[in-house]
Amino acid sequence: MTAPMPEEQSDVVRELAELKDLFVRRLYDDRDKRRLIDELAEQLKHAETGPFRQYLQPVVYAVALLIDRVDRYQGPDPEFADSVREELLELLRQQGVREVAVGEGFDPAYHEVVEARPDPSRPRGEVLSVRRRGFAHGGWVFRPAQVVVSQGIPPPKPSPGRPPEPEPEAIG
Repeated sequence: MTAPMPEEQSDVVRELAELKDLFVRRLYDDRDKRRLIDELAEQLKHAETGPFRQYLQPVVYAVALLIDRVDRYQGPDPEFADSVREELLELLRQQGVREVAVGEGFDPAYHEVVEARPDPSRPRGEVLSVRRRGFAHGGWVFRPAQVVVSQGIPPPKPSPGRPPEPEPEAIG
């Protein structure tokens, strides 16, 4: 049998129970708000890319193929080809499409390796050249840039009588 608590102790116990209830309610409220924020972020992402993917992507992809053709143009009027390229790129920019940046380092989120060349003067994974431009809309890369990267220092040639060492894994 427990002895009755003095009134001050029972007040403290009651206030502690109220604080506990408040804390639990706030935790549930925070969890519900987090779920709602996640749902709204997903809806926003879909609203951003949904219409683009449905309506604009086929047109943008066709324009990107035209840009590829202009990039390969080697005819008698390169200034005209340059002006057409710039107009097509501007048209894409007006639709919220940006060209994928190609810096020195390979990034699998934005680049696709189409060739790796041994180059002892460059670090492994450095982008040596761009074969095809890449394009993105919002946070979505719908056409990665095709790049040529450095393999770094080539492996040494095996000496006679020694088995060859395994080659390092390819990038990409």
